[in-house]
Amino acid sequence: MASTNDANIIANTQNNDEKSFYVSWGYNKDYWTNSDIHISQPALNNNFVVNDVHAGDYPGWNTGIFNKDLMSPQYNIRFGYFFNPARTWGIELSFDHTKYNTNLNQVARISGMINGQTVIQNSVLTSNYFYYALHNGANNLMLNLVRRKTMVTMPTAKLQLVGIGKAGMGVMLPHPENTIFGQTVNVGPKAWNNYFGWNHGWWQMGGWTAGLELGMQLVFRKRVYLEFTDKEAYVNLSDIQVYQGQASQTMWLNEMIGSFGVMF
Repeated sequence: MASTNDANIIANTQNNDEKSFYVSWGYNKDYWTNSDIHISQPALNNNFVVNDVHAGDYPGWNTGIFNKDLMSPQYNIRFGYFFNPARTWGIELSFDHTKYNTNLNQVARISGMINGQTVIQNSVLTSNYFYYALHNGANNLMLNLVRRKTMVTMPTAKLQLVGIGKAGMGVMLPHPENTIFGQTVNVGPKAWNNYFGWNHGWWQMGGWTAGLELGMQLVFRKRVYLEFTDKEAYVNLSDIQVYQGQASQTMWLNEMIGSFGVMF
C-alpha cells in the first residue's frame, strides 16, 4: 500500500506535468509616428497624399476611472497556452483595441491630383476639410510566440517577478471614420450583417501588423498576475474605406499595456 508521502509525490508529479492556459484583460496608451496618408478616389479624380500627418490616441479613462463601458477605452485581451509545465514557452492570441485620430488644425503638405488638377500645397486639416480616424479603432489581432523567465522568487509572499517577451504578426481590423473635402464615409450600422467585411462593414480587414512586446509580470501563487509591457509594432494599413475610395498608410505604434491575468 502506498504511503501518504508516496501519494503526495505522485499528485505533485501529475500537477507538474500539467500544461497551462491563461487569459488576461488590460488597457493601453498609444503613441503613433507621423505618416503619409494616401487617398485614392477615382470617381472624383482624386489621387493625393497628405504628408507627415500627426495623430494621437484616445485612452478613454481621461475623464475618470470605470465611469464608462469597459470596452469603450483602449483595451487588450490575451488568450494563451504554455507548451511546457515550467511555463517558459507559449503561444498567444492577442487583440488590441487601439485608437488613431489625426490631430485637428495641424498644417500638412498635400501633393497629387485633386479634381483632376495637380496640387502641391500646405493646408490646415480641419474637421470638415480632412479628418481621418480609426477611433473604434485601429484594432490589431495577432498570434504571438511567448517567452517567460523567472527573475525573482519570494516564497514567503508567494510572489514571483517574471520577465516576458512576445513576438508576432497579425491582421488589422480598423473601423474607418473620416471626412475628406466635406464628404463623410458611411460604413453602415453596427449590426450583425455588417460587423466585418473587406473594404466595407463596421470593422474591415485592412492590412497587417508585426511587433515585439517586452515587460514584466508580478505573479501571485503561480496563478494570478499583473503584467506591464511595452509593445512596438509596424502597421501597414491598406484599402481603408473613405468616401468613394480608399486610403492607405504605414506607421509605427508604441503601445504601453497594463493587464490583469489568470493561469489555469
